[in-house]
Amino acid sequence: MFDAFPYDEWGEDVAEFWTFGGGGSTGTWIMTVLGFAVMLVAFWGFVILENRKLTRQASRLKASGALEPPSPPASSTTTPEA
Repeated sequence: MFDAFPYDEWGEDVAEFWTFGGGGSTGTWIMTVLGFAVMLVAFWGFVILENRKLTRQASRLKASGALEPPSPPASSTTTPEA
């Protein structure tokens, strides 16, 4: 079997290497903050999209008569006894 891993073992020198610097460096924090910001924007977009879809579907159901407004509660005509 062909083994393309260039190191005999996984040491600290390999674990600390990545494109934006080692663990805990400024690049790591920048990427963490950017990732968190992108996650929040994506979540906000998802909520807005789903709200529009639900509002559109509710208006279609109301227009078709399938979703009738709730009827007012029946009022009692009896008078309390004194």
